[in-house]
Amino acid sequence: MSSVATCHQVNTELLTLQEVNDRGLGFLIPSYQRPYVWSDDDVVKLFEDIKEAFSTGETQYFIGSSLSARRAFDDREVYELIDGQQRTTTLMLISIAFKAKAEGVYSKLAEVSLLAEHSRLSFEIRDSVSNLLGSYAGLEKLPRPGDEEIKHDEYLKSLAANLTVLQQQVERLKKDPDFDLGSFADYLYSKVIWVNNIVPVTMDLNRLFASMNTAGIQLEPVDLLKARLLKKINTDKALYSKIWQACEHLENYFERNLRQLFPQTGWNDLEYKALKRFSGAFSQPESASGIEDSRGKSVVLLLAEVNAGDAPENAKEIELNDTTENIDAETVYCRSIIGFELLLIHTLRIFHAQKGWPDLGPRIKAGNLLACFEGLLKQDEAVIKAFIELLWQVRYQFDTWVVKWVEHDDREDPQLRLTTISRSLSGNHYYINRTAKDLGELVQLQSVRNFTGDRSAQYWLTALLGRLIDQPDMTDSQVLATLEQLDNELSLTTETQKEASFKIASGRHPVLAAWFTKERYLDTPLGTSFEHYWFQKLEYLLWKNGDKRNDKLKRYRITSKNSIEHVHPQNEEHKTVLAKSSLNAFGNLVLLSPGENSSYSNQTVLKKKADFQSKPRYDSLKLREIFELHTDVGNQWAEAELATHQKRMLEVLRMHYQQGEGSDG
Repeated sequence: MSSVATCHQVNTELLTLQEVNDRGLGFLIPSYQRPYVWSDDDVVKLFEDIKEAFSTGETQYFIGSSLSARRAFDDREVYELIDGQQRTTTLMLISIAFKAKAEGVYSKLAEVSLLAEHSRLSFEIRDSVSNLLGSYAGLEKLPRPGDEEIKHDEYLKSLAANLTVLQQQVERLKKDPDFDLGSFADYLYSKVIWVNNIVPVTMDLNRLFASMNTAGIQLEPVDLLKARLLKKINTDKALYSKIWQACEHLENYFERNLRQLFPQTGWNDLEYKALKRFSGAFSQPESASGIEDSRGKSVVLLLAEVNAGDAPENAKEIELNDTTENIDAETVYCRSIIGFELLLIHTLRIFHAQKGWPDLGPRIKAGNLLACFEGLLKQDEAVIKAFIELLWQVRYQFDTWVVKWVEHDDREDPQLRLTTISRSLSGNHYYINRTAKDLGELVQLQSVRNFTGDRSAQYWLTALLGRLIDQPDMTDSQVLATLEQLDNELSLTTETQKEASFKIASGRHPVLAAWFTKERYLDTPLGTSFEHYWFQKLEYLLWKNGDKRNDKLKRYRITSKNSIEHVHPQNEEHKTVLAKSSLNAFGNLVLLSPGENSSYSNQTVLKKKADFQSKPRYDSLKLREIFELHTDVGNQWAEAELATHQKRMLEVLRMHYQQGEGSDG
């Protein structure tokens, strides 16, 4: 239900794609907006999370909120998107992907990307983007940008790449006989909801946009949870608030947070290992003042500021209002692979495992934070204190052994890394220092896990952190052995990832399938329907077993890849045809990023090899194996050659898993 905003009000409405379609709503991306920047990884995460919500029977999926204003554009009334562009654009891409790849499956979802003879999503200054989306959606009158234009325009390139991975996601689901693609499309159409905040047209939208970027519009369930938990604590409330704060700030290392929050502690005498558990060495604050956070501003408050002329002209003119004791929130030393909400949920699962309680009922995701904690909130003070003390332990192990995104040398893009820890003396004070470790198996295998599976849950973290809490003094080699074992178990289990990870955290083993069942799966020509995990796991093993004297191999990193490439193309430029059973076999496929995939296109295998060899780093180690075989057999790549490659790759996997079976007894 909608209503018109007055000059002093922000009105809200709940929207779904069905509501958007039924009401004939259009959206406009204004000129002051930044480009569409979501990566293929962001898009896949969202798509998979919605699919998981559908599969587990969630009645709705809440996608967040948007901020908009009504205005006229090209003789139409549209919503100008002040905030929410990334999600709205992605929803349009999902609609287009279903229209292109869900043949035979009728759903109104496929209609959403178009509004009469226009693209439903328009761009004030980027006609090429509107043309791209409109032509993808089926508007033949719109000129589609050429391949070269797409390749050299970052905005268009990102849209085209994300559409590619979404189409592969739809194709994969369509080939699954146990998945109801039509019902899923209807779920996307009518059950994915968001809150649209409508601001008055009379206000300065540029200034509001700047203010939003600075202050943030947020409703933080984690703050509500903290308040409700601390309400149950009658003694040492300020102390447990500080422990929470030390664990909460994930863009700084744990020991830095503790040093800021507990400055009176005898830091000169503390080794890093002394931080693994909370102890009496950490002095209590004198009062509970300042324990409540006031980060973020509501839409209404921001509106009032703008109307009063108090909002900044740009995001640099004010600082974040952060009253979390003495935490330096402006300094970013690292970036966590998960948010604090998810770390809390993993800690709670470990807490349940320790106490012999059943696993959490709700689906594991940050958005279910409060639902996950309903049971703990009914417990007494002692239990809640024990949970917060466990949170301390988890945060210590998390910072010690779990990869972080950190900047490396002069590279613009951060990398997943681990650190070594040492102490140094400076000005009569000892400090704990971190130095980046050389790339090793722990980083590479965690990268496999981070970039595959249910990335909104990251179930492997419950299993790994649970084991680390149980055995807190493990060495590098012991942690690697633990991670390899739990990774094997999670990839072979016949139980759900949720069930299996909780069992591992509880010190038990999940039910496993024999390796030959996975081998049989990989021998089936599934094309783009193969689980991406098996490509990434193979990359890990090829890297681990490879000769690191090869500098390219030594520096190779497992990264996010979401697009399956046919090495012998589906539509080869010289029309050389391969039988479908071979074309879609595991041996003829590699996992690449969409950009890497598009760069190879429909070229012959020989041309792809030349492009591959000219690059400064390997796109894929499986692809390297293919091209080495291709060279060895006189530049041939047909049924016999890809079958040979497939046999070799399955042998690499078989050796690893059978080794694991042997060591486990």
